[in-house]
This record gives sequence, C-alpha cells and structure tokens, in this order.
Amino acid sequence: MLPYAQTLIYGTIYVMNQKKSTVNKATKDILARCMATEDIIVEHRSDVPSAYFDTKNRVLGLPVWKDMDNSVYDMLVGHEVSHALHTPAEGWQDFVGKGKGSGIRHMFLNIVEDARIERLIKDKFPGIRRDFASAYKTLHTQDLFELNGRTITTDDELIDRLNLHFKVGLFGLENVPFTSEEKQYITRMAETKSFDDVVALAKELYEKHQDEHPDDEEDENGESQSGGESGEGEQNPFGDTPEDGEGSDTSQSTDGSGDDAESQSGDEDGESGEDSGQSSKDDTDDGESADSEDGKGSEGDSQGDSQELGYDDYKNNVDAAGSSQRAFEKAVQEMNSDETIDVKYHTLPNLDLSNILVDYSVIDGMYNTKISQLEEKQLEYRQDKMLESNTELQQFLNKAKSTVNHMVQQFQMKQAADADRRTNITKTGVLDTTAMIDYRWSEDIFLKNESHTDGKNHGIVMFLDWSGSMSSILKDTVEQLLILTEFCNKANIPYEVYAFSSNRYYPTLEGLDRWSDEYKEELKKIQSSSQYTIVNEDTDVKPHNFQLYNFLSSRMNTKEYKVALQNFWGLAGACSQYGSRSLFPSCLDLGCTPLNEAIISAFDIIPEFQRQNGIQIVNSVFLTDGDGHSMGIGNQWGYNKRNTYVRDHKTRRTYTVGDGNRPETDVLLEMLKDKTGCNTIGIRLEASKRISNYRYYKGVDETMMSELAKSWKKHNFITLPSSYDKYFVVQGQLKVEFDALEELDEDASIVKIKNAFLKGNTSKKSSRVIANQMVEIIAT
Repeated sequence: MLPYAQTLIYGTIYVMNQKKSTVNKATKDILARCMATEDIIVEHRSDVPSAYFDTKNRVLGLPVWKDMDNSVYDMLVGHEVSHALHTPAEGWQDFVGKGKGSGIRHMFLNIVEDARIERLIKDKFPGIRRDFASAYKTLHTQDLFELNGRTITTDDELIDRLNLHFKVGLFGLENVPFTSEEKQYITRMAETKSFDDVVALAKELYEKHQDEHPDDEEDENGESQSGGESGEGEQNPFGDTPEDGEGSDTSQSTDGSGDDAESQSGDEDGESGEDSGQSSKDDTDDGESADSEDGKGSEGDSQGDSQELGYDDYKNNVDAAGSSQRAFEKAVQEMNSDETIDVKYHTLPNLDLSNILVDYSVIDGMYNTKISQLEEKQLEYRQDKMLESNTELQQFLNKAKSTVNHMVQQFQMKQAADADRRTNITKTGVLDTTAMIDYRWSEDIFLKNESHTDGKNHGIVMFLDWSGSMSSILKDTVEQLLILTEFCNKANIPYEVYAFSSNRYYPTLEGLDRWSDEYKEELKKIQSSSQYTIVNEDTDVKPHNFQLYNFLSSRMNTKEYKVALQNFWGLAGACSQYGSRSLFPSCLDLGCTPLNEAIISAFDIIPEFQRQNGIQIVNSVFLTDGDGHSMGIGNQWGYNKRNTYVRDHKTRRTYTVGDGNRPETDVLLEMLKDKTGCNTIGIRLEASKRISNYRYYKGVDETMMSELAKSWKKHNFITLPSSYDKYFVVQGQLKVEFDALEELDEDASIVKIKNAFLKGNTSKKSSRVIANQMVEIIAT
C-alpha cells in the first residue's frame, strides 16, 4: 500500500480512538475496507457472539457488545481483516479431521493461526498495534480469561499458557511462565510465516499434549471430551458461521508480534506491549472460511458441524487443555448486548430479464394469435370495437398536435438557451478583412472563434402501473402518457414504455382457453419447472412473480408504432370496461402492483437503454396510483423494531432501510440512482379529489399542507418530499383539455365565453401537467 494510504489509515485509527464513548460503525466499515484493500461488506449484528469472516461472499461480521470501546472494535476489525487476507479456506481438514478429538485439534490450530494473522496485520499497519494493546488490557480487566485469584504455573497446559502469553503476557498484564524447553514454542509461534507452518506447529503441540495425556482423548464411553463429534460436511477451523451460532469461534488471536526478543520475554510492560497486539475477542473466527466454500456461512445458512466447538467441548476445569479458550468464548457470548435492536441484512435478488421483459414485437404476435382464435361473431365485435377505439384515438391525437407542438417549441427554446450558455466566443488576433473598414469607430475588427461545450442528451424510460386499482383512471393516465410519447417522437428523444404487472406471459399457454383442463395442466408444468423463473439466484428477498410489457418504444418504425398505439389505446379502454377484456390477450389484463420489482429491474434496464441509444442522462418515470407490494424489506410504518439494511454485492454498498411511508421503495430508488445515475420521477395518480390523506405524509407539516392544498386546487397536482428526484401527486381523473370553448352553446353570451376561455386555459395547462413537468426536466 502507498505511504499516503497508510498514513490515512493510521490517522483514521487515531481519530476514532479520541472518541471512546461511542462506536461509529460507519467509520469501522471504511476502516475494514481500507485495511482489506478490498470493498468487502461489513455487517454489525447483535445476533452473533463474536466476529466472523465469510471468505466466499466477502462479508465481515462484527458483533454488537455491551460497553465496547473503539480500541476493541478496531482490534476486531484488524483481526478479521487479517483472516480475510491470509487465512486459506482449505488446508486444515487433514489435521483437524472429524470425530474423536477433532474439537481439541481445532482449538490448537486456531490459537496458533491467530498469532500469525495478528502479527501480519500489525506489520502491515503499525498504527493498529496500540489498539490491540489497549483492547486486551480492557478485556483482561473484565477477567475474560477467568484469571482472578489464580496463579499461572508451568504445571498448566502448554497450549493455554501460549494462548495467554500472546493475549495478556506480552502486555505485562500477567506473568506467564515457561520452562527453558518450552520457550522454543513461543519463538516458533511468533515466527510462523505460512499456513503450512501453522498446521505443522499445531500438530506438534497437539502430539506433545497427547504424549503427556494419553487418556485425555476419550472418556469411558469412547467419546471425545476435548472436542465434540464433527458433523457432516467441512468444519470451519477458525470460527462459527454467521447465523445459528455464528461466529462462535471466538478463538483468541494470539498476537504474535514477530519480534523474537519481545516474543520470548513475556514480562514486557504495557508500553512495549503496544507493539504486539492481540486480536481481540474477536473471537476470531473468522473463519467462516471453510464453510463458506459450500456457499454456507452467509446469512441464513447454518452448518451442522459449525457447532462442534461449543463451550462444553472443552473440559470445564481450569487444568484441562483449552480452558483459557473456553473461558474466553463464554465471556465473549456474555458480552453480547441484550438491549440492542434486532439487525437484519437483506441481499437483493439477481433478476433474469430474459424471463421478465416482453418486447413489443412479442406483444404484437400475442395480438395476432388472439385474433386468429376468435370466432366469427367475436371477430366482428372486436373489429367494431377497434374501429370505434381507433376513431377516438385519432381524434385525441389530432387535438393533441397543438399541445405537442407547443411542448416541442418550449423544449427547443430551452435547449437553445442552454446551448447559448455553453457558447464561448474568443478573439483570434487575426484581422477580419471584412470588418477592417470599421476600424475608425470600432475595435471589433478581429476574427472570432466560437466554441460550444457539449450538452447532455436525454432519454426517458417510463414504468406504468398495470394493476386493477388503476382501472378507473387508466384511460386518463394513458392520455397523459401518450402526450409525452408523441412529444418524444417529434423531438427525437429515445424512450421506452413498460407496464409492470403481476400477470405472467407464458408462450405455451397462448391459444389455450384459460378455463380449460389443458390450460390448467400446462400451467402446472410451468409452475413446477424453472424455465420461466425470474431470479438467477435465490436470496432472502423474494420478489413476486411479475412481468414488464414493452407497449411502446422509440425503436419502432412508423407502421409498428401505429399498430402498437392502436392496440395499447384499445387495451386501456377495455381494461377500464370489464365487458370487452376477453377480446385481448389474457396475460395483458390488470393485476397487482409489483412496483418494487420494477425498480430492481431498472437496475439493468437503464444502463442497457443508455448504451443502446448513446445518451448521457436517463429519466426514469414511475406512474402509479399507490405503493408496491413488499418483498420483506424494511420497517413499514415502524412496526418492527429493528435496524434493517440492504446489501448490493455488485457495488459493495450497504444501505440503511428507514421507517416511514414506504421505506422499501425509498431504499430501492436510492440504489437505482447510485447504480445508474438516472433521474427518478414519481407520478402518483390520485383518484380522490381531496389531499387530506397526505396530511401525515413523511416530511409534511401544517404549513406545507396549507400550501399543498392551494396548489391542488389551482393546478390539480402537488409536489411532495420523496426519495424520487421529483415526486408529483396528480388528480387521476384529470382529462387532457385542448379546446376551452368546445362545450359552449352556439348562443352563449360574451360573459360565458370569457369565463370558459379563462377557466379552460387554466385547465388546459394543468391537465398537461405530466408532459409539462417532463419538458422542464428533460430540457435542463
């Protein structure tokens, strides 16, 4: 690591230790990533007894303890990061083995490895030595090793004396004696370089123990007293798994300072001990390593064998090998805070867009298939309905032309003004032969250079709520949306329109009567297979089944757009009238509201849209009449007292899920903006003409409510504070007005004409609120 980076980390450690009253978890996350030189994920959990590291998923778990100061936390971070950097996931199984005695062999290996990894992390970051020394002093004061009133002698087990030496002896906290023959083990333990060295030394120490205690491995029943029976599967050599006993490893990190003289002395004072350091209670664990090779060890997966090293696996008397380890592990668990709020971490699913997106070309084929299946009378009825619908559509488009042209004109004016601001004119110093004649009265006789800073081009991706609750306002919403798509077509702005629905599209069901036995049998086959699954990998977050229907797109040619527009208009009208839905593909019927799933899909949709169209800024618009269904993330309305987080394994970021009206949607929008850099616009269609429901909306006070009421009455929409960059609540049954005098009688008085004109002009502006607001955003 560069000297500057090392200085930064040392400074971070120093500053954090100036404030021992509280532990700033955010700074610990940063510290861990800096020390690991990797963007690992850091979790602070109250449901684990000790720290752990999942080497597969690169997750560092830190416990929440009572009365834990910064030095203890920093020691834990340093210890676990060193495991992440230096402890292999494999290589320990041959020595530890399974069955009788595996538990005590595990303990021997654990203690020796802790000495190595702590020495390595202190050598790499010398600034953390002081934290190790301070932390072990704190832990010793709390008698975590149960040494009060006890004198350590050479009659005690060698492995325990080595353990105590590297944890408290190096700091002058205890005098740990060794015979002249035993001191070689101190030196070797402090000088292990590779993991093979650790295994070799642990094996030698274990065999020495067995030679001195040949009957210690089995009790009268032939079962291990020192170590529990190993469960099936590989055991983590350095600690428990994150859940279900997670992290219980709590091995002690042995410090192993690496300095021969220091290592052998054993009576250094606290000052010199700063250099040595002991991991902390960390238990160490770290280990998760081995277990995580199976994909376990991460949240939610417990391992049967991970409980092998329980406290009762070591004899409970102080003379037994491993008693210091047992005492430390027990104390670590008792330090867990029993007053902390539950902590929950979620991992978002990786969605399979190939089974989620239904392209407009596929939708066109669905219509053709449906038409071919209609009986003669049904076909005639559909033709009559479509003729009526197409006439209505054409009338709407004709009336919308002036509005669209006005919007394009406003857009071009704003673009021109923006281009003018980006224009820079400079004189070249070269005479302009044409302007030289004016030299007597003007100094402006030189040629000029005009440079233009490139502006940013925009695109729009619209997500439309295709749920049953939209039926009463769906046609009005589509009118607002079509004003926007017509504007985009005329202004050459790339766009996509997706409708999110819980109704799935299965090609093999096309052409089958949804009430027939054949349909039901085919549906069972689909549901029992993984052919149409929407997730590539399961996580604890379970999205609902949903589909994104690509009704309109700037990729369409003129003919495709005309046909798609007629079908879209007709479908919107049919979904507002229950009678004629059977004339359209059944999967396009209204369903539920998978808003949150649509936002997660946008994580991948928007970058691809941006790449295909070569645009810098994407505006993501979500049109809905309510909140989406929860996927189990968050603390809706604050009912569950817990701290909830969402992890993004791609960006390696962790997001806090707050309380309030819709915490799940809010955190997903934050992630969307971070991952794609898009602008997010929320448009909520409100069927009610009153806004009293928003009186208790998060961030709205009495003063703001009064202003909102005025805006609602005058402009038919309000703007609310939100995780969206812009969040509008619009009157849902707000028709697009074009002609202010259209409904006047022929003999209307001048006064009526005047009032209708004034009222209609205001209504005309407010009814185009969605399109008008989008012009402001896109042109900026």
